Amino acid sequence: MVHGLPTPTVLRRYFDDSAGLLLPAFELRWEEGPTQPRERLWELPESVSLIGPPPERFGIKVERVDADGYAVVVLWDRTRLAWDHLTRVQLLTSALVPLLKAVGGDLPAALDQPAGARRRKPHKVA
Repeated sequence: MVHGLPTPTVLRRYFDDSAGLLLPAFELRWEEGPTQPRERLWELPESVSLIGPPPERFGIKVERVDADGYAVVVLWDRTRLAWDHLTRVQLLTSALVPLLKAVGGDLPAALDQPAGARRRKPHKVA
């Protein structure tokens, strides 16, 4: 897990719709320092790992789907990752926690949202 990220400069906040799903996102600038390695290992849920600098474009959408299940979409620069069902433990032990905290978010609080209806897929119209 990644700890101790500096607070980035938020260049802009926007909604990314590059994959047809609105996703709250940030454009970020990370300051480099002598104690901040430029490349890191970023451990994400379900054994997904990325090696590189912190994302310059980052977004996340978390939707509770049952008592301990969350649908999650992450924007990481030009890559979009999606999981239909992750557990609280999978999320809280990932690099998403310190990343979201660095931009002023609180993943543990987001996980306490009430379970709602799943994402609705658009109806096809003939």
